[in-house]
Amino acid sequence: MRWLLGCGLLFALALVLFVVPASAEGPVLVTVSEGHGLSLVDVAALVPLLTGTGLLAAGLWNRRQGLDAALSARPWPARAGAVLAGLGLGLLLASVFPFFWWWAVGAAFLTAVLLAAAVVAARGGGTRSRS
Repeated sequence: MRWLLGCGLLFALALVLFVVPASAEGPVLVTVSEGHGLSLVDVAALVPLLTGTGLLAAGLWNRRQGLDAALSARPWPARAGAVLAGLGLGLLLASVFPFFWWWAVGAAFLTAVLLAAAVVAARGGGTRSRS
């Protein structure tokens, strides 16, 4: 369960850094599109975000047998989660274009699915794959 707490803390730190007002972010280092770019603070926020994502991926990978059992027991919610995650990721990628508010919908979908997977994995009692 410590891995899940670590993920949450790292994601919270990244969120705090990402919501720093534009006036305090520093210069834009990488321009993505008009109105979008990575500033100095955004690049610093990527460190805990990517570290937390790696920790989440490792935690889910180590508990993949328990996740497989949980997903096999309820295939329709598993499929709905996969569709929701894909839609969320697509909306996040579409946010580079002028539809500014779509990123929030996509982030919410993707976060909900990842959180559900993490909770299912954490409830598995820490069952880890030995292969």
